[in-house]
Amino acid sequence: MNNAWLSYLAEQGARFDDQTNTLLTFGIPEIEHHSVKFGPVMSPLLNEGLIRIGGDDAKTFLQSQLSQDVNLVTPEQAKLAAYCDPQGQVLGLGILFMYFDAYYWLVPKDTVLPLLSRLKMFVMRSKVELEDFSDLLPRFGYAGEHAAQDLLILGNVNLTGNYRQTLFTREDLSSVAVICIPSANPCYLFIGPPNEIIAAWDTMETSGMGVGSDDWALIDTVYGMPRVSANLQGKFTAHLLNLDRIDAINFKKGCYPGQEIIARMQYRGKPTKRMVRLHTDVEQDFSVGEDIILSYHADRQLPITVIRTGKDLTQGTILLAVASLKGLEDAEGVFVLPNGAEIVMEVLGYTLTDLSSNT
Repeated sequence: MNNAWLSYLAEQGARFDDQTNTLLTFGIPEIEHHSVKFGPVMSPLLNEGLIRIGGDDAKTFLQSQLSQDVNLVTPEQAKLAAYCDPQGQVLGLGILFMYFDAYYWLVPKDTVLPLLSRLKMFVMRSKVELEDFSDLLPRFGYAGEHAAQDLLILGNVNLTGNYRQTLFTREDLSSVAVICIPSANPCYLFIGPPNEIIAAWDTMETSGMGVGSDDWALIDTVYGMPRVSANLQGKFTAHLLNLDRIDAINFKKGCYPGQEIIARMQYRGKPTKRMVRLHTDVEQDFSVGEDIILSYHADRQLPITVIRTGKDLTQGTILLAVASLKGLEDAEGVFVLPNGAEIVMEVLGYTLTDLSSNT
């Protein structure tokens, strides 16, 4: 990450994990954690990486590779986009947006290099430039009940609608892009050059509280946004991660890797598994990618795979996990962990019509 940005954050009280470069806290972890529910909170997205896709053939190339219709991505509209293998297994997932002369794809940082390596295999003779921009364009998130009003501090910005995007008109922030992110409360992504991002953070910090990476991740976890980190690449098809429910797939566009399998599931099949949100009152350390056997009705079992997890804002632990729809229906959303603690299914920020409890 850019040294000027990291140095600035350290001056604001940020404390980092030296091995992972994850932001742990800004010095008051308990207050930060409980502030996430209503906000306003803000956090540098140090766990997220950035791939730049430039060149004359960038749009055509992306249209042939990603699940989203790249024609819909403009300087005013970003989109969630996935990259799959020919079997329809998801290799990458993130926000695709235009920023001046190129496209950028915000994905988990540990997937940047493997995604770049695979994408470069298909460039052939196209005029396409693929670069790791993770350390060149700093970014941060800002969220809270009144985040939309707070945004007015930086200029006359009225940004509503999922993934709507604009540039600030304030002279010292004219290269900062802001994108509206779906969540329970208004939520925004800021991206720009180091000096302007520092200026934007400095201004927004008059209203918002800095929080660590894990606390910020809870915003996406509560909403039900999957995160395809390196250890989950190629493990699940698009429907199992609910990508059809969060507008990460355009079913009207042309071919891309995995398109035939994903379309067949959409129009001729039905997913047997889905990603759901679960909560237990017990604080427990689950690992992303971990397989857990839940029990219900005394003698029945439900295997799940953890996609995201974190300490809940009130009590216990929250997680997103892929599970069998039949088991979820049979148990009516109430299960028991191997340690005997109860764990229950909760409502996502969007509807899963496959489950009667979500219709």
